[in-house]
Amino acid sequence: GRVLISDYCRGDQPQSDRFQAYVASRGYHLLSPSQYGGVLTAAGFADVVAEDRTEHFTNVLEAELARTVASRDEFIAQTSEKDYQDIVGGWESKLTRCADGDQKWGLFLGYKH
Repeated sequence: GRVLISDYCRGDQPQSDRFQAYVASRGYHLLSPSQYGGVLTAAGFADVVAEDRTEHFTNVLEAELARTVASRDEFIAQTSEKDYQDIVGGWESKLTRCADGDQKWGLFLGYKH
């Protein structure tokens, strides 16, 4: 069998207080990409690939943010000002956490023979 997972991760460095509060508020238990790969190996998966795909994640966030900001009025007309502020603020916060090295995005692949 195979497993393919993409998931939020944390950086290897000590986490900022702001990031720790965010993780606690969400009830997350985050691992670094290398730790995540280790968990898959410990679970019996072979040929585990654990990739830090944070750069791709931030590129997608930046594109979505730019598209949403460019269509602000249409977005608000279809939803609300609060929804717009929530989504834009959320993406901006993720970009900051990634730039700080606190938040990562991982892609994982493993096989069981």
